[in-house]
Amino acid sequence: MNETVKKITMDLYSVQMKWVAWYLPIVYVFYVAVFWIVDEPEIRSMSLLTFTFQTATIFLLICGILSSLAFLPMYVKHGVTRKSYFQGAFYSSIGLAITTIGITTILTWILSVMDINALTGGVLSSLGEGSWLWTTISYIIVVMVYFLSGWLVGLGFYRYGGAGGFVSIVVAFVIVSLNDLLWAFSTPKPMMGLVDFTIPVPHVAIAIVGSIVIAAISTILVYKIVRDIPIKIK
Repeated sequence: MNETVKKITMDLYSVQMKWVAWYLPIVYVFYVAVFWIVDEPEIRSMSLLTFTFQTATIFLLICGILSSLAFLPMYVKHGVTRKSYFQGAFYSSIGLAITTIGITTILTWILSVMDINALTGGVLSSLGEGSWLWTTISYIIVVMVYFLSGWLVGLGFYRYGGAGGFVSIVVAFVIVSLNDLLWAFSTPKPMMGLVDFTIPVPHVAIAIVGSIVIAAISTILVYKIVRDIPIKIK
């Protein structure tokens, strides 16, 4: 990693962490409020980690969109190559996913150790109570897929306009739908009941490999768009 890529990675990561500094406290407060107010067993059975994960998918999706619409033109106009921008944005997104899920994992673990009954009655995740490592890794990979999908959508609109943007939405829809089939997580269901198609949920290790493959393909698609994308001069 050259110095330019390192600088872009740290710049983007620092900006995104400012968003996280607002996002996570709001989600945590909302979790406590919902836990106390809403008398819904399905919601009350969620751990803080799983509850945050549900919103993190949308948060990372929005971050991916902003990565192309806001940061790509700015960096290229300042002389940064498209390849350096791509690498920096990709590395910072990994840091963003790890930090968002990692901080919440630590806080959820602290709550469980403190045995705060009001907030520790929830099940860690659908992977089981003793699955801290698997759950954390799985959540990080899944939210990364959502970031890449958002990145793809933003690039589609920036480069190809409305028609191309619509196509990129369809592609992103397919990506997150395929990824969703690998997991029993309560992620936002992109199919929205339009297609009643499910497969037996594979072992977590197989699901992780599958999600990594989907993320890799998505990354390649993003790079192919970024590498020679024209920058609009205003």
